[in-house]
Amino acid sequence: MKYLECKSCGASLVIDPSGTNAHCPYCRSRYVLDHSDTDYYRDFYERMRGFFGLSKDGQDRRIRAEELWSSADESVFECSDGRRIDVKSLYKYQDRDAEVYTARQNVIIRFTPENAANADKFRRAVSSLDYPSADTKSLSDFFPTIGGGFKLSDGSALLAVKKSEDEYPLRLFGVLGARHAAWIVSRLENLCCVLEYNSLAHPSLGLDDIYIDPYDHTASLYGGWQSVVRNNTSVGGKVCTTRDNLIALRTIAAQVLGFEDAATVRATDDLPEPFAAFLSGVPESNAYDDFARWDDVLMKSFGERRFMTMDTDDEHIYGKR
Repeated sequence: MKYLECKSCGASLVIDPSGTNAHCPYCRSRYVLDHSDTDYYRDFYERMRGFFGLSKDGQDRRIRAEELWSSADESVFECSDGRRIDVKSLYKYQDRDAEVYTARQNVIIRFTPENAANADKFRRAVSSLDYPSADTKSLSDFFPTIGGGFKLSDGSALLAVKKSEDEYPLRLFGVLGARHAAWIVSRLENLCCVLEYNSLAHPSLGLDDIYIDPYDHTASLYGGWQSVVRNNTSVGGKVCTTRDNLIALRTIAAQVLGFEDAATVRATDDLPEPFAAFLSGVPESNAYDDFARWDDVLMKSFGERRFMTMDTDDEHIYGKR
């Protein structure tokens, strides 16, 4: 995936899911892409969406994955003890305190020298997670497992978060149809329930923090844990609560559907009115009630769910068309 630089400060731009606009995470400059860039990103997103519906064990999946990774970029990091770490990444982006690289089996997070201490904050937040005793879905699989930590020669800190080969950043799939967005919302609601259970707020929760497996219809929250705080904690003059997680969920879903934010979501031929109203409306006071409400919205939007293998046409996953 190619990268564009900000004309004001030189940082890598973050491309929106539509492939038509971009913004700089540092100086907040916004750009409208030219036709050649727009065509490139739309083509890239189309290739990524091609993973939906493929058999997880099929030959087509393996061929497409190899073609995708053949164009990955290579980066080299030098450790403080002289060792070299070679990273081949499909996607990278810059945030205010870190660079994040999507490697084949890891998410590599490089915290800048002035923010190196955030690597320990990330570790502590992840290690503090607890799960309900009745957890039958192995919820811990969808949260970070630290595979290693390194101090680099320039004073920055590097963390490796484990992931499966079939997990990709949600942003790489561009704009999705309502039926795909629906299962993503279901998984995000589940993740928010775990945050609620732990009384944690994720102030920076966004599109780049979520990784999905398009074959198994799963979603994991791997990014931004250095920013996670306890419920009702003041951050930058704003009190962060677990309800903010539910607001972020709606923003993520709106962007996946091609809207700028949740407030601009409107029903379309593809997006049913109950679904649109859920995203543009006010969240419940807690994640458990919000998830229950979403189940009702899901039924009203698409009818009863059918549990089928992933090699079926997506339009048959839900009973009502």
